Amino acid sequence: MKNAPASHAVDEDEIPTLPEVRLLHEHMSPQYKLTVWLQAGAGLRVSEALAFHAGCLRDDVIRVRWQISSKAHREDCKTRLVPLKHREEGEYRDVPAAPFVCEEIDAHVEQWEPIPLTFRNAAGKTRQVEVYFAPRERGKGIMPTANTYSYHFRKACKAAGLVDAEGKPKYHPHSLRHFFASTALAAGIPIHEVSRWLGHKSIKTTVDIYGHLVPEAWDRCRAIMQKAMGPVPVEVQSDASEEPSEYGPAA
Repeated sequence: MKNAPASHAVDEDEIPTLPEVRLLHEHMSPQYKLTVWLQAGAGLRVSEALAFHAGCLRDDVIRVRWQISSKAHREDCKTRLVPLKHREEGEYRDVPAAPFVCEEIDAHVEQWEPIPLTFRNAAGKTRQVEVYFAPRERGKGIMPTANTYSYHFRKACKAAGLVDAEGKPKYHPHSLRHFFASTALAAGIPIHEVSRWLGHKSIKTTVDIYGHLVPEAWDRCRAIMQKAMGPVPVEVQSDASEEPSEYGPAA
């Protein structure tokens, strides 16, 4: 039996299964379907997924450079895209993109043409990028935020039947990030690589949250400790003293 994980470690019940992720994608609002794969398939935070823009995908790598500002929906917001969590302006991280994620990005672009967005970065420089998730309807604000996206996420959970006994959504957007991390770790990817792709401040954060989900570590520990400290079987020696040796019978 596993030792109880730390209080801030993710609970396995907070991690959706692959069929549940697919159900969520099926019931997500069409414009936001790609966000499900960016979070579950590449580990992006919801604010990073909403800031996805043309140029993020570089062959089979996603370069994450900005996240959406919490005020990005307001008309008077100038810095709609802000530096990543724990990072400074200009810093970024690269995440491997599976072929299916690349295909979903292409499919999204075919249906939803990126929209030019002019903004001022944290250094005060004016930039222009083509964003994927700008609202298509008048009166819906300039850009979606983590808060406005939560409405669509909860709606998809309820439509997919992913609710608890009280009818509340079982999951939240961060649950998809948990899915990415747990799937990668269960497949044997080193935790320091997963930590880098998630963009955690330090590997300690990753270990504290997901360390108990590394199955090989538990099995390896059991095997090592059993070998080192387990009872040593007693070897039953034959009555060699009664057997004649090459030098003649025992005295």
